Amino acid sequence: MAFKDKEKKLFLSSLRNNASEHKLLTSLFFVCIIATLLLFIPSSSFTISASDLRFCISRISQTPPTPSPPPPPPSPPSSILHEKLILNNNNTNIIKRFFHPYGSAAYNFITMSAYRGGLNTFAIIGLSSKPIHVYGNPTYECEWIPNINTNSSEEKITTIGYKILPDWGYGRVYTAVVVNCTFNETINVNNNGGKLMLYASTSGGGDTNFNITDKMEVLVEQPKLLDLTLFDSKPKYDYFYCGSSLFGNLNPQRVREWIAYHVRLFGPKSHFVLHDAGGVHEQVFEVLKPWIELGYVTLQDIREQERFDGYYHNQFIVVNDCLHRYKFMAKWMFFFDVDEYIYVPPKSTIKTVLDSLSEYNQFTIEQMPMSVKICLSDDYGKTYRCVKCSTHISV
Repeated sequence: MAFKDKEKKLFLSSLRNNASEHKLLTSLFFVCIIATLLLFIPSSSFTISASDLRFCISRISQTPPTPSPPPPPPSPPSSILHEKLILNNNNTNIIKRFFHPYGSAAYNFITMSAYRGGLNTFAIIGLSSKPIHVYGNPTYECEWIPNINTNSSEEKITTIGYKILPDWGYGRVYTAVVVNCTFNETINVNNNGGKLMLYASTSGGGDTNFNITDKMEVLVEQPKLLDLTLFDSKPKYDYFYCGSSLFGNLNPQRVREWIAYHVRLFGPKSHFVLHDAGGVHEQVFEVLKPWIELGYVTLQDIREQERFDGYYHNQFIVVNDCLHRYKFMAKWMFFFDVDEYIYVPPKSTIKTVLDSLSEYNQFTIEQMPMSVKICLSDDYGKTYRCVKCSTHISV
């Protein structure tokens, strides 16, 4: 009995392995049972010949098994070639490896602004990939395209762009770039309008196998809107402040003191441009709002520059933009931070000090820390970044 049980288990396990064999063997099993039962049936009531039995069995054995699904097609070869066995010049087999670039680590050029600097000169302010400038030699070309006018004889004109890197190498992923475009003739002399194009070429920077040139439109002058008197008329302001990027948790009380102090120092013919890089939160804006309404302050939102990793929230590109944007509107322009104060000696005014420097077109100011004993300390430590107490003495 044990042997029969073992044989039955083996038989059943074999049935599970293949569905088609299972069906065939099951049919044969029932045929055998029927044949055995027929032996006990009287021949007078039922007869079956051997040929009939062979025919039945042959029909069962000829039942086609259920076809199994076809195997999946082989995967196509990869189009990405990572390595290849090659024969070098010394008839030696070596493995050549391949590199496949995707995306872009840093942009070739990012434009912020462009301004006319005279009858035939322009300044383009932007950012560029620092490695291109450190390890390559990028070049720039400027092109003026006049508007099509049948009465005008103006044609396209090009010139080499002279690049200036004003951040002294402090840039991070991006460095500030000012491109000067000076043409050999007056641009838009008929005031028909046109546009300025910049061609920025990597020239060996980045991918050394290619000299990629990007073309971009940087400035458009509409017909009849060019005012050339801007370059030789009397400036609107005596003193103009270009502020660096404002970021962090600025203390509104210190900002209120700073703006009130310098408006009083510079007088009514002064103006202040502040650049919000995330530091002008609601409380700081409430401090600046009355000064904006009085016409003393212009606030510019530059938070988008945070997409590009430059030095100190890209303050070099910000102050250069302010310089070229407003330089014809002021007699003197100042560049310092909101944690610093301009100080003039007793019996002097800002006017007398600057009048003594009228023969110069640029001067620097010596910094001297202010005594902390005269700083307001009631709210010290209440903000993450508070304005420092410091002063500048004109020399």
